[in-house]
Amino acid sequence: MWNYSNAPRCTVCAHRAIITKQQAQTLVNSSEGRLVAYQCPIELSSWHVWAPEFERADQGGSE
Repeated sequence: MWNYSNAPRCTVCAHRAIITKQQAQTLVNSSEGRLVAYQCPIELSSWHVWAPEFERADQGGSE
C-alpha cells in the first residue's frame, strides 16, 4: 500500500506528490471531486492532484 505523504515530490510542480494515474484517480474519487488530477508536464508518466477551490482561496487571501 502506498502512502501519499511519503511519495516523492516534483520540484517543478510546486513539490506535489508524484503518483500514478490510478493513485490520482483513487484520490479524486474518494474526495468526491474536490481534488483534480493532472499529468505532470515534465515527467509524463507521473500524475499530481490539487484542490482548486482550496488553492485559489489560499492565493486570493495572500494578495
